[in-house]
Order: sequence, then C-alpha cells, then structure tokens
Amino acid sequence: MHIPAEHPARALTAVGADPASLAARPGLAVVEIAGRDSVAAAVAAVRERGFTTLLPTSVATGTEYGDEHTPEAASAYLAGLLGDGVDVLPTVRLGSPRLWAALNGRFASVIAERFRISSPCLACHLYMHLARVPLSLLLGAVPVVAGERDTHGGRVKLSQASPGIDACGRVLARAGVELLEPVRRIRDGEEIAGLVGPGWGTAARQLCCVHSANYAGLDGEVAFDELAYARYVHGFLEPAGNAVIDAWRETAEPDYEALVRAVLEGPDAA
Repeated sequence: MHIPAEHPARALTAVGADPASLAARPGLAVVEIAGRDSVAAAVAAVRERGFTTLLPTSVATGTEYGDEHTPEAASAYLAGLLGDGVDVLPTVRLGSPRLWAALNGRFASVIAERFRISSPCLACHLYMHLARVPLSLLLGAVPVVAGERDTHGGRVKLSQASPGIDACGRVLARAGVELLEPVRRIRDGEEIAGLVGPGWGTAARQLCCVHSANYAGLDGEVAFDELAYARYVHGFLEPAGNAVIDAWRETAEPDYEALVRAVLEGPDAA
C-alpha cells in the first residue's frame, strides 16, 4: 500500500523511520527504485558523491502490474551491492492518484489536440519526480537520484527524451531539490551491467506497466515530432510541474486538476 506523496512524514513512520533523526544524517539521498537503471544510478551516485545513507522510494502510478514486492527486492539487492559502508533504509512507497490523473488523464484529449503529441508516459516521469519532492524537502531538501538515460543502446524512450529530462530537473530545482541523473549519458548496456553486477536479474526485479511501448509503431520503432515535443515540454510539462511546486508552498493537497487547467488556459500553452 502506498502513502500519499503529500504526507511524507507518514510514509517514513510507516517504515519505522523518524523524520527528524533521518534529516540529521549527513550524506543522505532519496533514490528511485524501479528497475536496473535506477539501481545502477544509486551505485553511481554513491561513488561520485559519497552518499552514506540512501532512502529508496518507489512511486505508484496505478498502471503497474507484476510482483508488488520487486521494489523491496531491488533495495535489498542494492544494499548487498554497496556493502556495510552505505546504509540502505527500508523502501518507502509513495503515490498521488489525483496528481497523476491531472497530469496524464483528465486533459489527455486537450493536450493531444493542442500539442499534436500524446502519451501517458510523457508526464508520468514528471509525476514520479514530483512525488519525491515533499519527502526530500521534509529531510532538508536532500538530492533525489533517478536512473533516466538519454538513450538505451540507441533506443529512444519517449518518457526519457532529453528535453523532458532537462525540464524535470528545472522543476525540481524550483523547489530547491537537486535531481541527480548519474547514468544519463551512459549508452552502453554493458556499463550499466557493470554497475549492478552479475547477480542482477531484470525480469525478477522490474514492475511492468500497461502502457509500455504505447508510443512505438507497429515495427517497434519510436518516431515523434521533435518540434511538437518541444512545444509540449515548454507549453505544458514544465509549467504544470512549476504550478504544482508553487502550490505546495501554500498547501499540502492543492486542487491538481484546477492547477493543470489553469496552465492549459494560460497564454503560454497556446
């Protein structure tokens, strides 16, 4: 069961962690736990930045299926990989169905017509980054580590196109949270495999999504209008993320649908 992202203290309490004592720890980072790339990113972040305490987080989207315990299994694998020098805490499960719906569901037809590009994956990664922001801020605006990559062996993932990754970084920076993407420039899967070690088994440690590859053609190839994507990022994705960040300064549970509607009705979305 996930804890609402808007209530991070409750999420920590659910796994037996005290927010105040955890925030006092030096070398703390919130890390994404999804699949192989996120585990590789956590390892790379420890090597590059010297983190000594990692708080693994998984974010519920409502579109996943598979073994619900895979995030915990991946966290345990990460702990074994890093050894005694790094404290890997219990995995926190977060989610905000209302936020996901506002960004990806309610206005999908409007967004498709307006920007000539549409996929539930486009704003889903922004949603997952946003869901970690309240937790990061509760702990003193600690960095968030994610495993997105610009390319996967030459294969494009529309949710991880470079302009979208850049925009997510700027949105979190607006909240004062650093988004680290330490494996972003890695193209070679062998380098990722080197970070996670020979014991990793992707099939056993990766939740699936019902929307997987929805943006691929019949031949499996991904083709999209880069100009349309840029308009979407600058006219919707980043402004919507900024609106959520700004609203959180006033209330923990804003009206996300109203926020997103205001973005779409504003002059910059045209």
